[in-house]
Amino acid sequence: MAVDNRSGPSTAAADDEASDIGIGDDILIVDDTPANLVAFEAALAPLGRRLVLAHSGTEALAKLLAQDFALVILDVAMPDMTGIDTARMIRARERSRGTPILFVTGMSWEDAAIDEAYGAGGFDFVTKPVRPELLRAKVRVFLQLQERTRALHRQADQLRASQALLYEHELIEQRKRFESELLDSKLAQLSEGDRRQHELAALIGNELINPLHTLRVAFDLLREHPHASRGERIHTMIEHWLDHVTRLVEGLIDVARLASGQIAITPETVHLTELVRQALDGCAGAIAARKLAVRIDAEPTHGLIVLGDPIRLLQAIAVVIDHAVRAANDGGELAITAAVASGDVVLRVRYAGRGFGPGGLRRLFDMYVPRDAADDHDADAGRLRLGFALARRLIEVHDGSIRASSDGLSHGAAFEIRLPQPPQDVDLASLDYSDALAMTTAQMGAMEPADAPSDVA
Repeated sequence: MAVDNRSGPSTAAADDEASDIGIGDDILIVDDTPANLVAFEAALAPLGRRLVLAHSGTEALAKLLAQDFALVILDVAMPDMTGIDTARMIRARERSRGTPILFVTGMSWEDAAIDEAYGAGGFDFVTKPVRPELLRAKVRVFLQLQERTRALHRQADQLRASQALLYEHELIEQRKRFESELLDSKLAQLSEGDRRQHELAALIGNELINPLHTLRVAFDLLREHPHASRGERIHTMIEHWLDHVTRLVEGLIDVARLASGQIAITPETVHLTELVRQALDGCAGAIAARKLAVRIDAEPTHGLIVLGDPIRLLQAIAVVIDHAVRAANDGGELAITAAVASGDVVLRVRYAGRGFGPGGLRRLFDMYVPRDAADDHDADAGRLRLGFALARRLIEVHDGSIRASSDGLSHGAAFEIRLPQPPQDVDLASLDYSDALAMTTAQMGAMEPADAPSDVA
């Protein structure tokens, strides 16, 4: 059997591995007597393990630095460094802390010596003269213990790998389920969106086809009775429905352009109360017919100037005022205030009359609310509501905001429009404020009725 008594290259793993019984495969034999080394060599040859020989404790420690061993057979009585001292040095190193040490001694051991040997890290001992079969039996026990320990480690590693694989598989399954649920949700949303679009398209078709049918009947009547006395009434009806269809189509075009960012905004400086006056002029007939009192409280300062497209801003403000006029109680009051707050020009419109429930208020600025998504008190559910939707988009295009509040269906409502004040470097000197003075209730009562009330909301 080949015996290596030289310090070969290390076969151990990294130093930070946890120490365990018999990390290495070879057996280290330490004895200062060459004859004893030969005897140990002959006794352990049948075990089939490689034997590494050392003639002193110092040489043994050097070989332990070079590699790990399954077992150390250590002579107790050696010069310079005894076996006990050598054992203590072996145990001081983390990697060899669990390596079994079998002491060999020719002395008659007392209890104190045995305690010292075990305290130094010895696992067992044999006495000289060494019986080969006894030495082999003791060494074989340690080697079997090493094999069983390694088997347990392999099983533990396999179990950990299996658990890791199972955990990874579970994560993959969970991710697949999540992706599947997310995909189903997206498909459901797309399907719902398609359904809403089809409903909206059908609704727009109905909104357009009904007045067109009426126009067709009116023209048929005129064709059959061109000079009938009811011709004037038919002309009025035709004009009304033509206006309605025109407003509807223009509103749809504006909403589509705003959504795609294609609407043209031509900003200029304009006084907010002038826009309010123009919106009230458009509702003068309805105001007079319903005997409404209009009270305007506006700050007579430069601060009510805004920078925006006057046509588009008037369009948005007219929606709010027109709704307030139509929803206010007959003989009631329409309260309008304009002021500056936190760097914004703020317009508030408040009335007593028909208000909004929680659901209707929440969806007030939606262009279309399906009947199955509206509350029981939303009379406009299932119909196009371009007015407020368009007003919100127009105000937002001007970096402003619009909101509504209501205490209930019969408690009226309040609207607030906020628009940012123009930058300080905008020239306001050319503006004429004479037409922007507050209007009194008496002045509103004297307004002449307009040709037709606005119907944009």
